[in-house]
Amino acid sequence: MIKIYGWRKSRAVRCMWVLEELGVDYQQVPLNPHAGETKTPEYLAMNPAGKIPTLEHDGFVLSETVAINHYLASTFPGSLLPADARGQAKVLQWTSWAISDLEPQIVAIMREGRRAEGQSDASRVAAATTEIHGMIDRVLEPVLARSEYLLETQGFTLADLNVASVASSLGVFGISLQSHAATDEWLKRCFARPAWQRAQAKP
Repeated sequence: MIKIYGWRKSRAVRCMWVLEELGVDYQQVPLNPHAGETKTPEYLAMNPAGKIPTLEHDGFVLSETVAINHYLASTFPGSLLPADARGQAKVLQWTSWAISDLEPQIVAIMREGRRAEGQSDASRVAAATTEIHGMIDRVLEPVLARSEYLLETQGFTLADLNVASVASSLGVFGISLQSHAATDEWLKRCFARPAWQRAQAKP
C-alpha cells in the first residue's frame, strides 16, 4: 500500500501526478498544515519537519518531492525515467534547475503576497518577476522551441513533470507566459495530460 500525505494545494500534487502517470494505486491522506494536522505526534514521527508531502510505502517512509518522485519513477515501471544514465542525469539537471533557480523566485513573490496590507515590497516582486522571465527565455525557450519536451528524444518524462509542477504556480501569481510561446505551449501540453487532471481532482 502506498500512502501520500498532503493536500492538493501543496507540493504533494507533484507526487500525486507521478502516481497518476504510473497508474499506481495509492491512498491520499489530505492533511491541512494550516489546521495543525502536520504537527501531530503521529505525523511528526514520520516527518520531523512537519511538512508535506510524505510518502509511506510498505513501511518505507520518504519526504521531499524530488526524492519521492524519483523513488516512484524508479520503483514502478513506466516511461517517466529514462533507462540510460545520461537520460537520468538530464532529469536530475532539469529538476535541480527548477528547484534551485525557478522556485525560489516564485516563493519570493508568494511571501510578499502574504504580508499584511501595505507591508509587501513591490520592488522585490518586480525583481523576481523579471528574473523569472529572463530564466525562461535563457533556459526553457531555446529547448522547447525545437522539441515538444525537455528531453528532446524521450517524450514526456519526469523532467517535464517536475519542472511543470514548479511552473504551475506562475499563473497563480499573475505571471503570464504569453511572451514565451514555446514554454506556454509546452505547459499547456503538460497540463492537458489526463494524469494531471486526475491529480487536480483530489482533495
